[in-house]
Amino acid sequence: MFSFSTILSMAKAVLTKNSPFYVQFYVSKHCNLRCRMCNIVEANADLAPFPGDRIEDIARNLRRIGVGVVLLTGGEPFLRKDIDRIVQTFKAYNLDIRLQTAGLYSQREKIKRCAELGVTDINVSLDSLDRSFSDSINGVEGSFDNAIRTIAYISRTFPAKGAICALGCVLSRYNLDHVRSVLEFATEIGWWLSLVPVHITDADTPLNFRGQDALFSLPPDQHQYLEELIKDLKRLKRKGALLFDSDDYLDSILHFVRTGSPNWRHQGICDSPNLYFAILPDGRFAPCCDHRLERVVHVYDPDFPALYASGILHQEVRAISRNCPGCNFGSFPEMTLSARSPSTILERLRTQCKALRRSQRPFEENELFALLERIKARHPVYAAPLEHARPEKLTPQPDSFRSGNGGEE
Repeated sequence: MFSFSTILSMAKAVLTKNSPFYVQFYVSKHCNLRCRMCNIVEANADLAPFPGDRIEDIARNLRRIGVGVVLLTGGEPFLRKDIDRIVQTFKAYNLDIRLQTAGLYSQREKIKRCAELGVTDINVSLDSLDRSFSDSINGVEGSFDNAIRTIAYISRTFPAKGAICALGCVLSRYNLDHVRSVLEFATEIGWWLSLVPVHITDADTPLNFRGQDALFSLPPDQHQYLEELIKDLKRLKRKGALLFDSDDYLDSILHFVRTGSPNWRHQGICDSPNLYFAILPDGRFAPCCDHRLERVVHVYDPDFPALYASGILHQEVRAISRNCPGCNFGSFPEMTLSARSPSTILERLRTQCKALRRSQRPFEENELFALLERIKARHPVYAAPLEHARPEKLTPQPDSFRSGNGGEE
C-alpha cells in the first residue's frame, strides 16, 4: 500500500488542491500491440528515449515538488531494459509505483524483479474474455493468451495481501456486452477492474493518445444501453464486485460519450499540473498524454523544481487545458475527484480499507483458462461466434515492436 510520504502528499493535495501527488511517466515509446483505438505510440515516435543515467535526477526532482505516486506506462513499460532500475531508483526516493502493462509474458522476470523491489500495484489490459475477439481488438494474434498467462504469473508473484492488481478495460462499440463478464472474472480472482471509454478523434483535430478509427466510437443508439450498463455496474459494486472506478467517474463516462466532454473537471478545466502531469518518453514535462508544451522542459533538468514552483508551467498548461474538450481516460479524472468530490473521497477510503482486508490467491495458467470458460458459459454474448462483431485488420505478431525503431529501449 502507500508509503507514509505518499499519504502526506495526498493529504496536502486534498487540502490545498495544489500539490502534484500523481505523475504518469511514459517510460517506453514502444508497444507489442497494435490497438486501433490508441495512437500514443505513433504520437511519441519522434522522441528519443530519455538517458538511463538521468533517472535519479527525475526521481529527485519529483520528490522535491511533492509527488507521491508515479504510474509507469508506455507503450509497454516492460520493453525498457532498465525498467527494474527505474523502479528501484523511484522506490529509493520513497515514490510509490504503479505499473501498467498489456501483459507481456516474455518479460515475466522483469515483472518478478519489480515485485521484489516493492511494487504492489499493477494493471493488465483486458477488453473481453474471448480469445479471437480480444486478439482482433489488440491487433495482434496471441495477445489474449499472453495477457492471461501474465495475470496468472502476477498472481503467483505479487504479495497476496496489500497488493492492488487490476484489469484495465476500454469501452467501445464492440465490447459493451463483455464488460460484466470481465468484471466477474476480475472479482473471482481477487483483482479490481478499471474502465475507460474509447477516445476517438480525427486528423483535423489530432490529440496524441486518441485513436482515429471512428468504427470504435459508441454511436448514439448505444448510449441508452451504456446508461443501463453503468447503473448495473454500480449495483454490482455495491454487492461486492471489485470495480475500482468511483461512481462520479462512471457518471462522467456517460456524459463524455454523449457530449464529447466529461463533467469531472473543476470549472471546466483540469487540475494539471496542480495535482498531476505527464512525463514523455524523452523525459520532458507534458500536461497530459494528449498535449505537449510548445517548448521543451525536461523533468531531469536541475532547475525543474524551481520552474515548477514559479507557476510558469501552470500558466502554460492552463492556456492548453482551457481550450481542451477534456478527456475521461481514468487516472487524472479520478485524481481530481479524489481531491474535490466528498463522495469520491469517501469511496476511495472505503476502497483502500477493502483492499487492505482482501487476499488474492495464486493461480496456475490452466486454472485461469478453465475459469474463463466457466464464466463465458454464464454470459449469452459468448454463446454464438463473435465474428460478426469483430473489428477487422487482425495483424500477425510483428518481428519488431510498434513505433518503427523496434526492439527494447
